[in-house]
This record gives sequence, structure tokens and C-alpha cells, in this order.
Amino acid sequence: MSSPKCLAAAKVVAIVGFLVLLSSTYYLRSEVLTLNKIGFSADHTRAEYEQGQLEEDFPHAEERYKVAKENYKLQMEHYEEMLDLYETDKAKYVSMLKAKYQPPQLPSKPTPPRPPEYTRELMGINKDFRAQKHHYFEATSVLNWAALAAAMCLVGGLLYLIMFETNGRLIYFATLALSFVFMIGPSFHSIMSAIVGFLEAPGMY
Repeated sequence: MSSPKCLAAAKVVAIVGFLVLLSSTYYLRSEVLTLNKIGFSADHTRAEYEQGQLEEDFPHAEERYKVAKENYKLQMEHYEEMLDLYETDKAKYVSMLKAKYQPPQLPSKPTPPRPPEYTRELMGINKDFRAQKHHYFEATSVLNWAALAAAMCLVGGLLYLIMFETNGRLIYFATLALSFVFMIGPSFHSIMSAIVGFLEAPGMY
């Protein structure tokens, strides 16, 4: 049997280790959320730019729609004419195919140039994303040692209690098993770092 003071100290050590591990997981989650927030801000910037372009181009889009409807009528007339020739005069149908006659097509719409402010904003977001990603891995390299110390305290304290505490061994063992499954065994930090490693910086266009 161990003294009550040693058992109490083991409980305190295990609790502190558990809380440090839990805090580190939520800290890493906050870092990943920051990365995602920066990434989605690029999507928000693109959406605002495209919405502005759409509103600016709306009158021209209405005009293009009217022209496209007229062009559709020409194409339908050509289709009906070719279909009628196919059914009545196949020789003329073949000659028109050889002539490769097609109704006039709509001109292609030119793409407007992107303003430099838009490109600069996306560049800033890209830079912030890369800086945050670098900060994440720097923080993880330091946090890994703190997590190691916390895991040692947690496991050591729980093992001490399992061996020397007569009451509550099942609870201590269950806590130890859950800690290995969710915080120590699968190496939550490594899994999160792998996810962050696969995250791509927002594109410039």
C-alpha cells in the first residue's frame, strides 16, 4: 500500500497531464481553424469580385441573351431545313454538308483584366496562409515536448494509481485506455500535422 499523500500526488499529476494534453489538442484545432479561415477568406474575396463583375456586366449580358435567342432561331431554321432536305433531297443534303455551311455564331466575349488591387489582396491572403502554416509547425515542434511531458505524467500517474490504489482501479484503467485511444495512441498531433501539411495555399486567380 502507498501513502495517501503519494496517491493524492499521483492523482494531481495525472489530472495535470490530462489537462495539458487536452489543452494542446484544442490549441492545435484553433491553429487549423485559423488556417481554414484564411483559406476561405480568399474564396470570399473571389466571390465578391465575381459578384461585382456580374453586376457590372448585367446590362451587356441581357443584350447578349437577346442576340443568343436570335442566333438560336437561325440555328433552328437551319436544322429544320437540313432535316427537310435529308427526308426529301439527300443529294442536296450531302452537297450542303460538303459545303460545311453553318449559321453565324456569336462572337466570344473578351475577359476583362483583373484589377491590381484584387491580385494584391489575394497575394496578401496567400502570404498570411503560408505564414500561419509556418507558425503552426513551429508551435507544434515546441508543443510536442510539452505533450510528451504531459503524457508521461498522465500515464505514470494512472499506472501508479492502478498499482497501488485499491479503490477505483477500473476507472483509472478506463481513463488510461481512453487517453491512449484519443490523445496518446493515435498521436493526435501527428494526424493534425499531416492534415495541415496537405492544405494548399489559396491560388492567386
